[in-house]
Amino acid sequence: MDGRKGFGGQQGLFGRPLSRRSALKRLGAGGAGALAASAGFAGAARAADSTSIVNWACAGQRWEFPQKGVLPLFKAKFPNIDVQIFAEPIGDMLAKTAVAMASKSDRYDVIFDDYNYSPQFIAEGALENLDPYLDKDPEFKKDILADIPENVLDLYRDKPIAQGGKLYGLPPDSNCQMQYYRADIFEKAGLKPAQTWEDVIENAKELSKGGVKVTGTTMRRGFWAGCAFITLLRSHGGDWFDKMEAGGWKPQLDTDEGHKAMDVLVRLIPYMEPTALNASDDEANTAMLNGTWTYAPFEWGGSSMNDPKYTKFADVWKVAVTAKGANDKGRHAPHMGGLGLIMPVYSHNKDAAWEWIKFCNSGDKQDPAIGKAWVENAGQPARISLLKKYTSVRPYYAGMMESLPVAMRFLPIPESNALYEIVGTEIAAVAIGQTPPDQALKNMQKQATRLMTKAGYYKG
Repeated sequence: MDGRKGFGGQQGLFGRPLSRRSALKRLGAGGAGALAASAGFAGAARAADSTSIVNWACAGQRWEFPQKGVLPLFKAKFPNIDVQIFAEPIGDMLAKTAVAMASKSDRYDVIFDDYNYSPQFIAEGALENLDPYLDKDPEFKKDILADIPENVLDLYRDKPIAQGGKLYGLPPDSNCQMQYYRADIFEKAGLKPAQTWEDVIENAKELSKGGVKVTGTTMRRGFWAGCAFITLLRSHGGDWFDKMEAGGWKPQLDTDEGHKAMDVLVRLIPYMEPTALNASDDEANTAMLNGTWTYAPFEWGGSSMNDPKYTKFADVWKVAVTAKGANDKGRHAPHMGGLGLIMPVYSHNKDAAWEWIKFCNSGDKQDPAIGKAWVENAGQPARISLLKKYTSVRPYYAGMMESLPVAMRFLPIPESNALYEIVGTEIAAVAIGQTPPDQALKNMQKQATRLMTKAGYYKG
């Protein structure tokens, strides 16, 4: 971002309006129907107690479990605040939050949402600025700003803090793609973690020699498949646009780097375990926990992999940095992600919501029991102090700290999710043989250009 007017008020990037109607149109009617079906839960919770807050989260692993793990501690400190945690599968929940924000729903006081939705919500004026709350507690503010990396906090700002950005979310969770491998399987096969994508393909090929495919990643049609392709594109030296500022924004998908990325994906798909082609995080974690996958060359982090409560393979799941392209521009470029706690401006219980957000983001200076409970319940902290402290319990934390410095964020623009959907839809069509790879790249380029043109990124 170039520091000009960004996400203030109801304006989109560079002051373009982002209407409720256009946001709803992007997500489609399916999410709206599902959202309406969940209305009863939140409404009942709020009616039952005026100090009750509703926290919407993805179900399971890093998201719902750690929040429920710290909830008894929160209740002990704040007996007059009742937190209702409403959770549903990540593959459904993320799109529904976009519908909720666009429709100005007041059903949720806190949302534990993927950070790549923040630019869209900030553009809509749907999120509460958290800076005033932090300013009221200078000791907590000093502590959290020192403990969570600036680039991670910037994910929840309207622009980087160096440019005066405002903070609209706090992340108790950080994440990036990593190369997961079963050390026992790799040792038996004489394999090592891949350095390049050529190595990844060779590893996947070798592992499938017994007739069973065990390599996987999240390749569900749309957003998830889009992430896979963009990671490959970036690791070959490419990226979404020529430059992300006025006079730029020209998509760089149908390029030499794009063709190299597509070639790797096309050659890797035949060795993928079948469920990978329809996998989001939920399916991926299940497959890794139960041993269906033993190699996930670019998969999102998950504490449950090193937790014997969730898998008998806890001691043998290891991680390394994702591979890089074999070309001269090759680099390690995993996607950086994570979920943050955001407060909709439509909440009627903002002070109570802030106490819950602050509590979930607390470190040892506030109460060591909170971080301990977060980690023990499959959480994945954003605080560096907690990652370091619990590396002996969750060995992959070390791999995540190694990967985060080279990780690359999702696009910090309201159109981000729509662009990933465009790319991921084409990738899915290639995976099932519906569209030739070269044509898919042309389709991506054309559709992305059309979207950016319509959004007003180009003059004339």
